[in-house]
Amino acid sequence: WRERLGEFDWVFLAAPATSESRAMIGEAELKAMKPSAWIVNVGRGDLIDQDALIEALHKRRIAGAFLDTVSPEPLPPDHPLWTAPNAILSMHLSGRSQTLMFSRATALFVDNLAAFMAGRPLRNQVDLAAGY
Repeated sequence: WRERLGEFDWVFLAAPATSESRAMIGEAELKAMKPSAWIVNVGRGDLIDQDALIEALHKRRIAGAFLDTVSPEPLPPDHPLWTAPNAILSMHLSGRSQTLMFSRATALFVDNLAAFMAGRPLRNQVDLAAGY
């Protein structure tokens, strides 16, 4: 995918935070993007090298960034992302469903409790070795 970054109008990140994904978008990747491209991060804040992103936004190397997640979270009031050109920050709610999130979580819990009690595999089990 890195070799094709210059082809995309939108780069959308929705990955977990692991040692392999940390700063997967850095200076080289931002320079490879089109000047008209936007980057959207709904994964984890450390997927993007924020210093490189701030520089790319100020130098207009990319058109902009929509960040649902940043690092640290929440950003301090004086953090340079607040004033970076074409940086749109949201409050890290991209994965939240206003009407169904809690009912789905409850159903998953009940299903997993029954599976646990019966000795069956659980759904959506965390893989601690993988980091997610």
